[in-house]
Amino acid sequence: MEVREVPLPAATKLAADYITGAFPAEKGFAYARADDEAFRRRLSHLQGRTYDRRGLADYLDAYHRRFSASAATMNNIDKLRDENSVVIVGGQQAGLLTGPLYTIYKIVTIIQLAKEQEQKLGVPVVPLFWIAGEDHDIAEVDHVYIVEGGEVKKAVYPHRRKERRMAADVPLDRQLADEWIERVVKTYGETDVTNELLSFLAACLDDSRTFVDFFAAIVLRLFADDGLVVLNAGDAAVRPLERCFFAALVDRHRDVTSAVLSQQGALRALGYAPLIEIAPDAANLFYYDGHERSLLHYDEESGLFRNKAGSVILTKQQLLKLAETKPVCLSNNVVTRPLMQEYLLPTLAFVAGPGEIAYWAELKEVFPLFRMEMPPVVPRLQATIVSRSLQTDLADIGLEADEVLSGRLEEAKQQWLKATAEAPLAEAFAKAKDDIEAAHRPLRELGMEIDRGLEGLVAKNAAIIQAQIEFLQQTLERALLRKHEAEWRKFWRVETALRPSGAPQERVWNVFYYVNRYGFDFVEKLLAIRHPENGMHKIVYI
Repeated sequence: MEVREVPLPAATKLAADYITGAFPAEKGFAYARADDEAFRRRLSHLQGRTYDRRGLADYLDAYHRRFSASAATMNNIDKLRDENSVVIVGGQQAGLLTGPLYTIYKIVTIIQLAKEQEQKLGVPVVPLFWIAGEDHDIAEVDHVYIVEGGEVKKAVYPHRRKERRMAADVPLDRQLADEWIERVVKTYGETDVTNELLSFLAACLDDSRTFVDFFAAIVLRLFADDGLVVLNAGDAAVRPLERCFFAALVDRHRDVTSAVLSQQGALRALGYAPLIEIAPDAANLFYYDGHERSLLHYDEESGLFRNKAGSVILTKQQLLKLAETKPVCLSNNVVTRPLMQEYLLPTLAFVAGPGEIAYWAELKEVFPLFRMEMPPVVPRLQATIVSRSLQTDLADIGLEADEVLSGRLEEAKQQWLKATAEAPLAEAFAKAKDDIEAAHRPLRELGMEIDRGLEGLVAKNAAIIQAQIEFLQQTLERALLRKHEAEWRKFWRVETALRPSGAPQERVWNVFYYVNRYGFDFVEKLLAIRHPENGMHKIVYI
């Protein structure tokens, strides 16, 4: 395995500038850089705070026993009882089969950074993945992308999507899930790993009742030796640990919204468009009845909290009582989720993707409202996998992987088409069209002399003739492409592998395509990639 680093801008301007150091970090973050000095300062800060470590560890211990988690994971959970222990955390939605590669890259970064800082700081550092089980937009997690019939397609797990139920409560049908998995894996092609992969996923399904269960079962097995710990943010059993902070969020909801809006204004002044959609009346909490998750807004005139439909109406006292007696009825939104994370966990660092880096900068003034400090924000690994066969295709079409990632492929395709498919035909057909137009013009003029009422007919006749010439040109061009199909498919393979549907590879393809091809030690290979502290994009030749 060879790894090359290339400067590839992040998807959002703020994240790109943060990674390169061009963003004035003090304007959006508590720590200008996520380096060793920042981690030492952060550790000192955490040692001055208190957490319900026993409650957290007891909850995590019970949760992970459901999945027969590894000894390394259970040992890391036990470390959380130590007053000196800290966590490296990052999170994502519970995508089926773990979703796109970037989720795996985030976990890899969390594990690497935890091992590194445990050695440097001399305290227990636990790698923890925050599963966003609260999210109710199941359409974002109910599929993976596959190649079928020569096209990139979305393979969607068939299920009912009528309710806005949290992912943590959306059930998986074992038979449907088995059939869906077989369809997906079949598109990967049969290898000597395929049967092992199917058995692995079947074992994960055995431990799973919901989308989140399935996600947790997979990552706990994939990273068993590394002691990964997960926290399902949508689990009812974690809510008692959160009740006090839910009350605080209810009490200061207007301050939270004002702080976000103010910070968004400051970022706009610096030239950065905000990502968080937040209205002045936002309460930044959801009400959840077990079936529907409704975002709450605060009506200043009546002093009531309502959902958009008006089917949920609560006073502040009722909300506070829910926080105390029925915290399962509340859940966080994009603004309050990072705050709840900070409340529950002694977080040494937060591992973030480009979008998260950008929207966390909008939360800078919210953390101090609760006497909290935003942790150092560490960019996750960004990578592109290049197989050996793809290296051959790249060489044949005369491009490097980084040129494809920076947008050169389309230009190369057009150059190839002009040289191969269009050049022999374009000039000949252009001349033919001119000749036919020259021959037809006097016939049109003659027709008009005979009967001016024929104007529409003769014009239509000319258009039909030209359309037939264009049809013949397109037919011959397709025939020429078929003649050179083997060469053309090299462009298709490169595009499909590296920029599927014009998107980064890590945002489309799933880790199990590569596991099926290279074996389960593919994940170990990813863990061997050096932590991306310089923010450079990694091209991994394998």
